[in-house]
Amino acid sequence: MWTIFSRDSSKDFPYEISESPSYGFNEKSLWKLNKGKKKNTAQEVSIFEFLINDDIPGGETRSALAKSAVKHLKTLKHPNILSFLESSEVKSIIYLSTEYVEPLQSFISSQNNLNTDIMKQYIAWGISNIIEGLKFLNFEAKLCHNKVNIWSVFVNKAGQWKLGELEYMNSVENSPPSYVSDLYRAPGHRQSPFSIDIWGLGVLIWEVFNGPLSNQSALKMSKKIPKEILTIYPKLIAVDPMNRPSYDIVISMLREQGYFGNDLEKTMTSLSQYHILDDFQRAAFLEKLPSLLETFPKNIALYNVLPSLLEMFNYVKEQKVIFRSMIKLSAMLDDHEFEEKIVPCIIKLFESNDRATRLLLLSTIELYASRLKADLLNTNIFPLLVSGLADANPTIRELTVRSMVYISSKLNYNNLNVELMRHFARLQMKDDQGSIRTNTTVCLGKIAQHLDPKIRSKILSSAFSRALKDPFQPSRMAGVSAFSATQQYYPLIEVSTRVLPALCQVTLDPEKGVRDIAFQTIKGFLGKLENVSEDERLKEKMEEEVTNTTSPAIPTWAGWAVTTVTSKFYSSKIPQKDEKSIELSKSNSNNINLNNSEQMYSNLPKENTVKNEYKEKQIDNINTIQNSINHKNSMEDSTSPNDWDDNSGWNVGDDWESIGDDTSNSVKDKSDFGWEDQEPILLDDPDEVAKKAEAELIKEEMRKKREERKQERIKQLESKRNNKQSLKLGGKRL
Repeated sequence: MWTIFSRDSSKDFPYEISESPSYGFNEKSLWKLNKGKKKNTAQEVSIFEFLINDDIPGGETRSALAKSAVKHLKTLKHPNILSFLESSEVKSIIYLSTEYVEPLQSFISSQNNLNTDIMKQYIAWGISNIIEGLKFLNFEAKLCHNKVNIWSVFVNKAGQWKLGELEYMNSVENSPPSYVSDLYRAPGHRQSPFSIDIWGLGVLIWEVFNGPLSNQSALKMSKKIPKEILTIYPKLIAVDPMNRPSYDIVISMLREQGYFGNDLEKTMTSLSQYHILDDFQRAAFLEKLPSLLETFPKNIALYNVLPSLLEMFNYVKEQKVIFRSMIKLSAMLDDHEFEEKIVPCIIKLFESNDRATRLLLLSTIELYASRLKADLLNTNIFPLLVSGLADANPTIRELTVRSMVYISSKLNYNNLNVELMRHFARLQMKDDQGSIRTNTTVCLGKIAQHLDPKIRSKILSSAFSRALKDPFQPSRMAGVSAFSATQQYYPLIEVSTRVLPALCQVTLDPEKGVRDIAFQTIKGFLGKLENVSEDERLKEKMEEEVTNTTSPAIPTWAGWAVTTVTSKFYSSKIPQKDEKSIELSKSNSNNINLNNSEQMYSNLPKENTVKNEYKEKQIDNINTIQNSINHKNSMEDSTSPNDWDDNSGWNVGDDWESIGDDTSNSVKDKSDFGWEDQEPILLDDPDEVAKKAEAELIKEEMRKKREERKQERIKQLESKRNNKQSLKLGGKRL
């Protein structure tokens, strides 16, 4: 029984003081502000501490004020009023825990320049926070704060300004307490329900730009106050309470002067009112948000915008649009917060069947891939990601290939050396887009160092040898460059029996660019063999490099290829419809010759404007096509044509080329086959790529819907026609 009365109430208070900063606020308030944390979760909080001492003059009044502040804070709930957590009275001390905040005076004094654009926007938003809080107190709660100044405003981690110091609060119907300090007592006797706090708002504005007030006469010195506020400021501090404007007039005038309505304030308003915006307003807001985030203070972006977006992500349909902003903000999170907040969103988006969503994920993968844990990546994300390699949309396949560069280092043995290689084999041999086949080769060269050393040389030599037989010229160039860039991964016996014979086949390539780099690469490999022949001690060192998991020093002769392979993927402005998609038979292609080109020319329009130069260009183009087709036929004749229908990829004992060859002949479109001079298919701005692709998908969906409506209309007409015929037949029978 005695233990009940002797229980220590401090044990019931779940918060503890962790630090006691020397805030200037502590000298101006009844309270002492400390930093604290929750005992079981380490959540950051603020703990206001009041020492009860009723024996000193005015001690009882001070205690009553402190208890009144706790009472009001506990009952008032508003975004712009300090958030109450818990309070406790321990012996002679009252503890009041709230959300983590910092006194506005301390925050403002730490800013070097209040005149920067970012700071101007931030202060304007802060002032609007306080106006909204005062409107709530005066008109909804029917309370007057009575002490609005720089010491009664606090800033939370999200950058919001919050009203505190509620010990002097009373009903709007009553006169202000007599114990309010003379410095912050509003002048005048005929006070309206809001005139006292309006005057306090004027004091707060003055103190933000000038520092704490020392006497009321200083309020007339307004040089440091922004000119946009000066039109309304004198009315705020008017001596006659009846001349002070209402909150609505203050907001209206500051908006007219351009002080309110900046990007930061609009963004914060849109976030807080997102649920009442229409679809057009939501789309416009979310599209603009990523570009605005760079101009916002970090604490606002991280603790205000991001939590709002995470909350919206769970219930709105614009998830893919929200993700652009979320992934941009995720760079500010530590690894634990990233895994807790962002990774579930990434997995959820990968599970979506929406192509526009997948395009967004792929175009931004470099921003988050490095932060994904290997276990999560291999188990949850890779199976969803790799499905894009079989997508019907070429852009999805293209970006999925590129994305493998960012995750390959974290893939396990099966996902990298078996599953991914199976898909790459199919793409390189079966894909109808030349750019995708080319970039599959380039990607393989980029991730070669991560492949298992025991099977790496077999995979690379098979893959690059197959690329040398591709009818698409950039693919052949990529194959030669990849051989050179990965020269350290081939045993000497494989160099002599597989690599060099494969490279020699392209020394007669119809494209001089391919021949040039082929000769350069062959000379490099021959030089390597020659060095070993001269000094056999080098053989052991070179063989060790083959099984090395790290990249050894690259010889000078291969440096150009490393730069080519590792710098960028093959670029194409539109999905290529290359020779693989034209499908000419061998019998027809073998009959193409110069006479055919003359016949083609004779079928051109016979007009005076057709010049001889045009005829010569046509003949040259036909000759080039003939050379390319003859080259492909010779390549096909040198290998056994097998159909590859099982999509099984290659095994360790298989050659890439033995998996299957495409026996189709093709005519090469030379209009867009540049290698070094083209712009990447993935533009500098990934968002633009995603937006364009999304627009194309939307157009396609709209076309399908129109077709469906058309078919439905036809069915309705047929149904009506049948009904009429039935009625006629029924009438005749009658």
